[in-house]
Amino acid sequence: MKKAILAFGVVAFLLGGGIGRAQAQEKLAFSLNLGVQTNLYSDSSFDNAWFTLDARLGIPIGKSFEISPEIMAAIDDSLDFEPFWLYPGLMLNFKPGNFFIGAGAVLPISFYEGESDSGNLAPKVNIGYSAGRLTLTAYIFTWTEEGMDFLDFNFIGATIGYKF
Repeated sequence: MKKAILAFGVVAFLLGGGIGRAQAQEKLAFSLNLGVQTNLYSDSSFDNAWFTLDARLGIPIGKSFEISPEIMAAIDDSLDFEPFWLYPGLMLNFKPGNFFIGAGAVLPISFYEGESDSGNLAPKVNIGYSAGRLTLTAYIFTWTEEGMDFLDFNFIGATIGYKF
């Protein structure tokens, strides 16, 4: 639970500080994104779907890079919010023109039957395209829990978003 509180605090701090800086430079890149993700495991894949909603903030670093704190919520396709997942994270994106590609990490936090638990930081890679206010993104992240080999327990997803 301490990891969850710390991760939430870091994302809130980065979002708050980044908004002030971005507004001062008139380069605010805040977006809300809807999507779907599914599992990609070594023994089974594509047998469940989770609907996602995420908020991202792009903080420019020079001409072609941005730091992007984000927080994503995910619920399974039954829409009963049991379990409910939060993924606060931080990405570094390279943006040559309208395309972007980035890498970073998210912290999986699950909420189930009134309890919560967090996993280890999960590496994440994304690729996307921005056209005006519309953003399309595809991503993959992998769990790094004890007893799992790298890339054995993955989630892939796609989102469509609106930049404000």
